[in-house]
Amino acid sequence: MERSLRARGLIAGVLAAAIAVMAMASAASGQSASTPEKKLTFIVGSTNDIETVNPLRAIETPEYEIIGMEYDMLFNFSLDNMQAAPGLATELPTKENGGLSSDGLTWTMHIRDGVKWSDGQPLTAHDIAFTYNMIITLGFSALASYFPFVDSITAPDDTTLVWKTTKPTMSPLMPPWVYILPEHTWSQLLPVSLEDLSGLDAEARKAAIAKDKTELRTYPDFPDAVTSGPFRLVEWNKNEDWTLEANKDYWGGSPTIDEVVVKVYKNAETMVQDLKQGAIDFAEAIPANLFGSLQNQPGITRNVGSAFAFDQMSFNMCNASDPNACPHCKSHPGTGNPALLDLNVRRAIAMAIDKQALVTRVLEGYGTPGATVVPPGATFWHWDPGTDAIPFDIPGANQVLEQAGYTDTDNNGIRNDPKTGEDLKFRMILRSDSPDTTAMGKLIVGWVKQIGIQLMPVSYTDAKLIDAWFANDYDTYIWGWGPDPDPDFILSTYTAGQCGVWSDTCFSDPTLNQLYEEQRTTIDPDERKAVIVQMQQIIYEQIPEIVLEYGNDLQAYRSDRWTGFVHQPKPDSQGRGGSILYMYNPSTPAFSYITIRPVSAEAGTVTSTGIPAWVWGLVAGVILVIVAGVGLARRRRPEEEQA
Repeated sequence: MERSLRARGLIAGVLAAAIAVMAMASAASGQSASTPEKKLTFIVGSTNDIETVNPLRAIETPEYEIIGMEYDMLFNFSLDNMQAAPGLATELPTKENGGLSSDGLTWTMHIRDGVKWSDGQPLTAHDIAFTYNMIITLGFSALASYFPFVDSITAPDDTTLVWKTTKPTMSPLMPPWVYILPEHTWSQLLPVSLEDLSGLDAEARKAAIAKDKTELRTYPDFPDAVTSGPFRLVEWNKNEDWTLEANKDYWGGSPTIDEVVVKVYKNAETMVQDLKQGAIDFAEAIPANLFGSLQNQPGITRNVGSAFAFDQMSFNMCNASDPNACPHCKSHPGTGNPALLDLNVRRAIAMAIDKQALVTRVLEGYGTPGATVVPPGATFWHWDPGTDAIPFDIPGANQVLEQAGYTDTDNNGIRNDPKTGEDLKFRMILRSDSPDTTAMGKLIVGWVKQIGIQLMPVSYTDAKLIDAWFANDYDTYIWGWGPDPDPDFILSTYTAGQCGVWSDTCFSDPTLNQLYEEQRTTIDPDERKAVIVQMQQIIYEQIPEIVLEYGNDLQAYRSDRWTGFVHQPKPDSQGRGGSILYMYNPSTPAFSYITIRPVSAEAGTVTSTGIPAWVWGLVAGVILVIVAGVGLARRRRPEEEQA
């Protein structure tokens, strides 16, 4: 359809003016309009927000994801079997290479030379020794469990770390999931140096440690942190997004992408739609009911990760009157319903939950029914109760409660506690950030109602749940764990010393505490496994919490734009492998954020910094003039509009 000469003249004149304005603006900003500076940006979608990026305070998965991109560890986790792999240490110490003494008490690690912090200072063995000694000396119980039986950790020179223990232990190679911090900045936060602490009396030492820990926990997350990893946080908009910039001089390899932007979504539906439309490049932790909608979507590849995590229903086990109760429980007795301290009640609830139905109806088959706290992904260490498994048995659960004296004395459909006469009503916290666990909670409410127990669900944000958890202000909640590959850490969370720190429930059992210490000094893997199996049995039978399922990590990405992802661990015979992002700490240099690259020169999200914002405002005005002019010309020939 031919337009009028007048319209063409108007368009040409206005476009010429627009081009002239843009050229002048580009010249004024010192850049060429034809060759703007560009960034290769990879955009990730997540429904889980962050509260901190302080390595001493991190709790949730997205926080560990950022910190793992910003900091290095002494050892990483291998892609093949999730065991210790070289990190800042150049090799694994063994007796054969002289890294482990014949008595098993001295470990000597060789540290990489030439690694630098983001401020240009060298990262040396002294930084590693400082980080470990700070955690041990100040008693950061969230991390101190990684360092049992330590005699000393020293750095005789910049590239040598010597770790001495009082008992043989494999702790250095479990390995400690502790990010290395720069001594030259973090030491400045200590009112009293680690060396000076040894010269103080007991009370002064206690006061100094308490102050030091407070200072370190409140250390600014951003933007003052000095880091060493392949990326560095450069922007953080709370509840919206965060941006990490690539460290092109990273010792483990230069990332191809220039920056990673993580966008926070309030609901997974919007995140998945944005992935389909190309607004983001990757979606993390996709609910199973939405994961299916991405099958056979053009340009999108799905990834089903291995079951290294689990969701659990935890009970408030804090009993301040119990002589075995931990100090935190005695000082923070909380508000838990005492009826949950009765194993009969917990067992009946466990019997009322159909775990296979949770996997089928909520996870849509992407997972397996839960059992013990060491996931099946840790193949060597996992114990399966087999025929001794607690069955799904509603009539049997009712019988357990009847025999224990829990009857409905007031005929309201809810059993009563024989000690107090109160109805068996329990508050149940569900995470608003997790659609899957919320759906599980609703099913569990219905099943448990059939045995005369009322669960009263309430939705909490993760931040609010964390507050309730530390204060022991709950009856039960549903949350999840992504444990270390080695079972030591997850098992430590059931010991008395972790109450008020990592413990889900403040469960305390003297036998379990003893077994935990025993497995730490058992060097032979088979002998250690036997002890670890005993611990799993105690936790399973005492039911401080119910492992509901081992869910797969469901992810998807724009494969029409990006390639080069790696799995951790590698895919199994069915093609199901580990995660391709949100992995365990980088198995440098084979780490997806380093290896991903565009499928072509045009792929990926490219941002330009060449034209100032005011110019685009001017151009918008010019376009309006064009539209007005064209509309004026075309309105005179309405028949053309219908041609």
